[in-house]
Amino acid sequence: MQLRGGWISWFIIACAPAALADAGAAGTAVPAAVTAAAAEPAGEPVAEPVIQTEPPPKDAPWSIATDLESFSLTADARGLSLHKPMYLLPATYSGRYPGEDSEVLFSISLKFRVYRTLPLYFGYSQKSYFQAFNGSDSKPFRDNNFNPEVFFRLKPKKPEKWFNLAADVGIEHESNGRSLPDSRSWNRIYLTPYWQTGRTLVWWKWWWRIPEDQKRPATDPKRDDNPDIQNYLGYSELKIQRQLFDHHQISTTFRLNPTTGRGSAGLLYTVPGPGDGFFWTFYAFNGYGESLLDYDRSVTRVGLGISVAR
Repeated sequence: MQLRGGWISWFIIACAPAALADAGAAGTAVPAAVTAAAAEPAGEPVAEPVIQTEPPPKDAPWSIATDLESFSLTADARGLSLHKPMYLLPATYSGRYPGEDSEVLFSISLKFRVYRTLPLYFGYSQKSYFQAFNGSDSKPFRDNNFNPEVFFRLKPKKPEKWFNLAADVGIEHESNGRSLPDSRSWNRIYLTPYWQTGRTLVWWKWWWRIPEDQKRPATDPKRDDNPDIQNYLGYSELKIQRQLFDHHQISTTFRLNPTTGRGSAGLLYTVPGPGDGFFWTFYAFNGYGESLLDYDRSVTRVGLGISVAR
């Protein structure tokens, strides 16, 4: 991969095996579903639907709270729940944005189960890059990335019979709400198979970009703002998350376009804070596409802050 600031990339890549450490041991643990199945009396086999469409219990709590045990990406809940990582990083450093251009990063991400009896979700995520120390330019938001999506979760009723595999199928829009020439946007249809067992999650998102009109004039806002975005962000994103000792968690994310050699590597390491209401967070990123505005510029950044979803 053509990743500048290479020590960050190699550090993140070196951390990836730790995210899978002891995964085999975790896989040997007897899932609760298997134990429950063993306790059932013998009888005539009952045909059951493969896909999990049973609604959560009516008295199940909503999940707008930190959770030490589950992964927010794949957690099923009634109504509104956490989705992608949600963090506030007041202290960050990037050679591309030094000094008073140093940025505060924050993200919000929630999903809503549209029907209690059907695993159809609406999700909304947002990432913002706030130059809070840039008083000379009135402390601007350099970029905001808005990401609504709709997806259906395909989850077997008995995961152990399907090797603990599941998948999300959806459509999403991502844009930064800027005017030309800084406007960035794209629409994608995606399939995300994932494997989850014990304290390990391997989540691999593949997408197809919905084509846009490139024949319009460069000044037309309906024109494709970024026709070459997949040269830098590729066609998939691999995320590996692993819960470690004392509820520490490591999450690594990789993107790569094999034809151009461009991609990115990201790392989140989280540690429970006092009272388990939030997580202390270390953030690192190297490569292309940290923000939509920077999709074709390599950025290296480290940061410290807190998270409420991971």
